[in-house]
Amino acid sequence: MGGQIFLDDDVELCVNKTMEDVTPQLVIGNRVHFGKMNRIGCDNKIVIEDDVLFAPHVHISDRNHGFEDIHIPISRQKVTSKGPVVIGAESWLGFGCQVMSGVKIGRHCVIAAGAVVVKDVPDYCVVGGNPARILKQYNLMTNKWEKYDD
Repeated sequence: MGGQIFLDDDVELCVNKTMEDVTPQLVIGNRVHFGKMNRIGCDNKIVIEDDVLFAPHVHISDRNHGFEDIHIPISRQKVTSKGPVVIGAESWLGFGCQVMSGVKIGRHCVIAAGAVVVKDVPDYCVVGGNPARILKQYNLMTNKWEKYDD
């Protein structure tokens, strides 16, 4: 863990060894601020780079419950992961957003309130929605935030 980490009320940083071949790692950079009731579930690897700001009720998970075998209760099936989660430096995660397994969020990104991020986000982007999509991207040539047309 880095220096100057701020935890508001009722933050849960949960690191569990649930996968036989994986040692979980939660890496937190410097000057990270966790908002109230944030939930971080790490069974694989989660990296939170420097100067990341979390609004309240943010959820990040690098895991999921297996459900493939209909003869075994979901609660007893193996935990799965699509891969590590990375939250890029200087990013801001809005109220109630969720970041799912295997996602990399780039540098200086804004994740809108309520967004569900299921795929990678490039540097300097604003994303929102469920599933999250790019709404704006910073143009390094014009030095302006511009509406994103996909």
